[in-house]
Amino acid sequence: MSRLFEGVHSFYSGNMGRMNREEQKRVILDLYSRYHDVSYLEWDPLSVIREFRGTPDQEYVALVSALFAFGGVKQIIASVRQAVGRMKLVESPGVLNQSEETLTSVLRGFRHRIYVDRDLIHLTLLYQRSCLVYGSLKQQFLHHHRQEDDTIEAGLRGVIAEYRKWSEALHHIPGPHFGHMLNSPEGGSTCKRWLMFLKWMIRPDDGIDLGLWAGEPSLAPRQLMIPLDTHLFKISKKLGLTRKKTANWMTALEVTRNLARIDPEDPTRFDFALCRFGMLNYRGLLAKSSVLP
Repeated sequence: MSRLFEGVHSFYSGNMGRMNREEQKRVILDLYSRYHDVSYLEWDPLSVIREFRGTPDQEYVALVSALFAFGGVKQIIASVRQAVGRMKLVESPGVLNQSEETLTSVLRGFRHRIYVDRDLIHLTLLYQRSCLVYGSLKQQFLHHHRQEDDTIEAGLRGVIAEYRKWSEALHHIPGPHFGHMLNSPEGGSTCKRWLMFLKWMIRPDDGIDLGLWAGEPSLAPRQLMIPLDTHLFKISKKLGLTRKKTANWMTALEVTRNLARIDPEDPTRFDFALCRFGMLNYRGLLAKSSVLP
């Protein structure tokens, strides 16, 4: 029986708590080597975002993709493609040049799960204001971020607080669930989708994450936090990365700190691999084979 199989067997049988730290590290690094691979991008909205590489709209498309990222991945990708297709961003990049009137016309009837056309229009107007006031969403984030902090929490809190304030001042009225897009650490939320967006932006371009904000002296991958959703929370518990009973901001912080024991400079690099492993092999793998495929 291979070492990786032994680790995965423990994972499925719920015995990860019996593993020592070195065994835990080995399993996570083995999963990383197997699943942190561009061949799995077809199961991720990043596949759409990367089509905008080198265009001025890639940051915006990444933001929309991240905030749409709940539910089935096929639906997420389909909704992102529909949104950018309606705005014709592929043919003529320029989300900043689209007026509220134009957005209302081209997005009429759009829906993604609980979000309606008014939500996407409202988000776009907020993004446009980020660029008008700061030059980009990146610069807005940097305005609130503190280089000396252990995490990116201050930057995220600042952007969300400003978006909430701007949202109230807009004449445009969003749908009833728009607030779901603006979860903040302030309320204890895991902020999974915003943390995922920041991971895409801040981690270097490794073929998976985008690195659009990489290279900023005041930003470092070590400050990122794991984008924790229900599925990754379950995996994290199995791996012994958290003992908490509910997924919240402090849980995400605990998981990140435990991953930092393996890589203190880049703890969230394991996120993509753990998610792909969970997505592809979480159910029934051991019933089919005594070795990993």
